[in-house]
Amino acid sequence: FDVVPTLRFPFTRWPFLTFNSSVSWRDTYWTESLAPGTNAQVATPISRRYYDLSTRITGPTFTRIFNKPGRKLKHVIQPTLALQRTSPIDNFDRIVKLDGNDWIVGRVTRATYGVTNRLYAKKDTAREILSVSVSQTYYTDENAAKYDLQYQSSTFNPLQPDGTVLLPPSHLSPVAILVHVAPTTLMDASFRTEYDTQAHALRTIAASGSYVKSSWLVASAGWSQRRFIPNLSAFNNPLFASNYINADATLKAPGKGYGGTYSFNYDVRRSLFMNQRWVAYYNSQCCGVAVEYQSFNYSGTTLNIGVVQDHRFNISFTLAGIGSFSNLLGSFGGQQGR
Repeated sequence: FDVVPTLRFPFTRWPFLTFNSSVSWRDTYWTESLAPGTNAQVATPISRRYYDLSTRITGPTFTRIFNKPGRKLKHVIQPTLALQRTSPIDNFDRIVKLDGNDWIVGRVTRATYGVTNRLYAKKDTAREILSVSVSQTYYTDENAAKYDLQYQSSTFNPLQPDGTVLLPPSHLSPVAILVHVAPTTLMDASFRTEYDTQAHALRTIAASGSYVKSSWLVASAGWSQRRFIPNLSAFNNPLFASNYINADATLKAPGKGYGGTYSFNYDVRRSLFMNQRWVAYYNSQCCGVAVEYQSFNYSGTTLNIGVVQDHRFNISFTLAGIGSFSNLLGSFGGQQGR
């Protein structure tokens, strides 16, 4: 089990400066643990208890308004400082690591500092059209940076069978840069990268965007890259580098009741589709039918499922007032290595 009672203390009396503090106590129990010295998983229960104190200071906030013909622009600068103290966790090495919360390091103080620039536009209604934020974290324990899930590149290496952390110890996290732009209410895009101040290189890059055209088209796409950095452990092995593209689009015929969806994940480094999905459907007042085809390519991954490729074909029917029925004869295809 896992319980986390939390008390929060917001202070928002001043519009230009806010304080949000919290104190929490976490108690987690595992039915199994890791044997000391061997790291073998044994049927010995273990529990973990620790306190977490944090406060987030936003401000002082600086604002400037620009009056343009037909539109008003508002520029906001928001410095932030977040302080966090985690009490000691003496049995960290004996905890079975199942998710990100199991990698929390104790006896450490974190200070995350940064600044965010926001640009608002007001014509009929006010909305944010651009934001740019830069942040970094300092840790009193140089081992804590490896496990901070705030940063995409600071986690343990999932390709290592024993979960070995290959990143070098550091009191500083990478510098995270996040950009979000929304030129219209129907379109937006985001960009994130993390810069290593010791290796002087970008560790990871990610970008995504979406577009909506009335009620007949919804589309989104994304790109992510984990870079090869020769002078930084955990990034100096070309096998750990990655480059992926994903996209999906849904088309609907307004007032016609039919439409379709296509999505894919593509591995640029290996020049192959990881998965693809096609869906077509038709719905009327009395009933509906949907057809779905999926293909998966597991070659070159760490998944041990016994097949290289998998193809699936699904059919579902809907009857008004009754419900939906899918795969009456089972899923066509399934675990097929073809």
